[in-house]
This record gives sequence, structure tokens and C-alpha cells, in this order.
Amino acid sequence: MIDSNYTITLSDAIRQFREYITQNHGSDTATAQAYIRIADDLERYASEKNICALAEKAIQEYYCLVVGVPPFEAPPLKSKERPARAIRMIQDILHQEEPKRRYISHLVDCPSSYQAILSRYEALMKADQKSLGTIRTRSGRMKVFFIYLAEIKCTVLQTLTPKLFADFVSSLNDRYSSQGKASILYTIRNFFSYNEFSEMLTFDPLPFLSGLHSRKHERLPSFYTAEEVKRVLNAVDRSTPWGKTVYLMMLLACVYGLRSSDIKSLDFDDINWMRRTITTIQFKTHKEVYLPITDEVLFALLDYIKNARPKVETPKVFIRLRKPYIPYSMNDHFGDKIFPYFEIAGVDTKGKHHGLHSLRHSLATSLLDTGTPINEIAVILGHTSAASTKTYIWSDIEHLRIAALEVPEK
Repeated sequence: MIDSNYTITLSDAIRQFREYITQNHGSDTATAQAYIRIADDLERYASEKNICALAEKAIQEYYCLVVGVPPFEAPPLKSKERPARAIRMIQDILHQEEPKRRYISHLVDCPSSYQAILSRYEALMKADQKSLGTIRTRSGRMKVFFIYLAEIKCTVLQTLTPKLFADFVSSLNDRYSSQGKASILYTIRNFFSYNEFSEMLTFDPLPFLSGLHSRKHERLPSFYTAEEVKRVLNAVDRSTPWGKTVYLMMLLACVYGLRSSDIKSLDFDDINWMRRTITTIQFKTHKEVYLPITDEVLFALLDYIKNARPKVETPKVFIRLRKPYIPYSMNDHFGDKIFPYFEIAGVDTKGKHHGLHSLRHSLATSLLDTGTPINEIAVILGHTSAASTKTYIWSDIEHLRIAALEVPEK
């Protein structure tokens, strides 16, 4: 497959990667299609950034952007493992090596002089009820900062100066994409938001970290029109158990803006059939949300429970359709299982997310476009108090099947 007698380009490597995946996984399998989508998006990224000739730089930047950690650190979430492996396989082909069956990610050690501080930061995040994934990701980003300080012989925070801090910020320009740089600086700003760290310095670092503007999904927006989302929903074959299941999941995402984690953790005790309401504690924010059950959601919910859900005793609404009949793990993601409905509906997903979260994004943007105040959108999505949600009436379901940008966290 790989000719070792010539140096190949990024486009060559991606083409050979597609051939390799097709040979080993077939052309029509979900696995093959998922890998090829990653390759296609990498090629678009390099072309749009005009760095096709700088293949290694393109691969490293894309890894940082998609996986969310510096190249080639361990993926912070299970959902990032496949993109990370695909990118590293393409890198192997670029170097005219056979793709490996398993990749050992770089384990970046924190300099010994900063290990205690990093451990304390992790403890504070845990006390603030941050998820393990968030703690792991932010910890990895702080290692980038601490390694830089150790390399310039700044072994304690008390000796950090404004100039050294500015030099670190500048050093990120040639090593990370704008998204990767912004992610690291956002994390450092969070780190210094804790007084016990900021008080170690002789200057205020926050002015260096103000004015950061980077959309969370800079490369992969998630906006679909109301008509597009309607077509995707209509593409679901609701005569099958899986069709009934995924249709209900998609409705919960696009009607209420529920996260995937909230859908998977939904309990029967959260449903009040008499009042036709869902009251649940959000998995990520630990905030309570109160949701009126629309007719369409009610019919889909009853259809799923009666005709799709296995008849087993468990408090979770959503469980696996095959033995063992257990609830879905928080590490289970449905992007690849939902994507075929975008294809059936003929909706263009190039350069966009196409999972449950894109439907949540759709709700936020659609509401904004129709004049809904930002604070109400934040409440609907569970970013602030849910009090006004109780009086917010979703009377037009067609205008709620939408898409776009996530409301940023405060």
C-alpha cells in the first residue's frame, strides 16, 4: 500500500488512509464511514487553512482542535478515541509507516515543582463538582503551562513576571491553532480565578486573559435550519424499536435542548404523567429543569415505552435494546448512529457536528433568531435558574426543531 521510495503529501496520505480503511472495514460499514468522515474533515481543514503543504502542522493542529488536547496526548473522553486514532493513522501513512493497531498516547508528566499545585487545582475542581472529563482536560492544559515555566527555570509561581507570562502566551502562536490556544488560555483563566493561586503572584494575570473570543465549535458548527431538522426527524423509521428509541431521543434534544447526558440519565420518577411534565436534575450542571410535555413528545414517549423498550425493571427510561438490558453509559455516544438519518434526509453535514448536541445547538440559535432574550435561552438550556422555564410555552414545535451555537458558560 505504501511506497517507501517517495515522500507523499497530506492528500496522498489521506487517500491511502481511505483505501486502507475500505480494505480492512469495508466501504459501507458505520466504522468505515466514521473514519472516512474524519479524514475528509482533516483534508478540508488543511485546505481552508492553506496548510496542505505543511502536513505535519496540519495534523497536529487538527488533533488539538478535534481531540481537545495537545498532540498526541491521550484523548480526554472515550468519544475522542476514534478521531485520535484516525488522525494518528494518517500521520503514520504520511511517514510511510503501516498504521498501528493500537496507539500509546504521550503521557505528559507535570514538572515536580508544580505537581502539588496541579493536584490542588484538581481537588478544587472536584469540589466544584466538575466532571472527571473536565478535570482531566483542564489538568492536561495546565501541564502545558507548567512545563513551559519549568523549561524557562521558573519553578515557583511566586517568581512569575508579567513578561514571562506574556512570553508564554506568545509561544502558543506557533504551536497551536487559534482554538487550541484559546482553550489553554481559558483554562489558565479558570485556574487563576481561584484566589489561592492568584495571590501567589505579584501581578494580576487576568488582563492578559481578557478579550478571548473563540467559538467552542469554531471548526465544526452545528447549525441546521428548522426545515433540515424536520427532514432528519422524518427520515427515522419509527416502525422499528431502534427507530422509536432514537426518534424520542432526538425530540428531547431539539424540543427541550437536553444534553445527551441528561437524556441517558432520565428516570421514570422524573415524569409526572398527570401534570404532563418532566422534572430532572441536569447531569452536567446539577440544576433542576422543569419541562412541559408536548403532544408530540408524549406520543413518542408512550410509543417507545410500549413498543420498543425491553420489559425489565430499571428506573432509567432509556436502556439497551439487546441483552444485557442495562442503561446507557455516559461514555456511550450516538453521533454515528444518528448521522445516517442526516444522509437519508439529504442534509449536508460537511464541516458540521451531526449528533444529539447539534439539535440542542439548533434550539439555541433558532430561539435567538426569533427574538428570544438570551437569559431565557440560557434558562431553557439549563445554564442558569430554571424558574422562568415554568412559564415558557413551546407552542410551535416546528420552530423548535433547529440548530446552532451553544450558549457559552459563564
